[in-house]
Amino acid sequence: MFEFVLHFLFPPACSVCGKIDKNWLCPNCQRRVERLEKSILVEIENQKYEKLLYLFQYESLVRKLILRYKFSNKAYLNHFFANRIAENEKTKELLKQYDMIIPVPMHKKKRQKRGYNQTELVADELEKRLEIPARKDILSKVVNTTTQSKLSGKARQSNIQHAFFIQNDFEVEDKKIILLDDIYTTGATSQECSRVLKEAGVEEILVLVLAKD
Repeated sequence: MFEFVLHFLFPPACSVCGKIDKNWLCPNCQRRVERLEKSILVEIENQKYEKLLYLFQYESLVRKLILRYKFSNKAYLNHFFANRIAENEKTKELLKQYDMIIPVPMHKKKRQKRGYNQTELVADELEKRLEIPARKDILSKVVNTTTQSKLSGKARQSNIQHAFFIQNDFEVEDKKIILLDDIYTTGATSQECSRVLKEAGVEEILVLVLAKD
């Protein structure tokens, strides 16, 4: 009864166009976003990670959707993003070669303020769909850094340095890891997380992001 009243007063609406839709993303907008999908794999040199895989370019419609997912309490969009990854046969085949998914963590203060870590939610869904363990007990963020999007390239690198700590390191030794994040801009966060993981003995790292700026 309460849920019925709640939906009557605040009917579910599409996260992109605002049209009333029970799935929170209307079929038209979902098709529009899906048409923008790229799923591009990049071989990386001279970094702590070996590969970068991104689903979308971070622009227009995709940018709006990700920002609303992160900052507008639309945690349910994790299903959409996980589906885009898991339903792509080529991407799925690649990811199945890895031992575990490690989502980039948030500092506990920022997580408490937002209410959820959007990257962890996608990792949880991928665990169900791909049967790859999502490990949220390996990497933690111990420094409450300034939000990366507010900084320039060089400042991002120094801002994120030594912000992450690894625990249960014996469980990642000689493993192939998927490091999952939402947006890739300069790669500073991916590089710092990968540095810590490689120091713990990780064999190979694929950085998987929803969008690349």
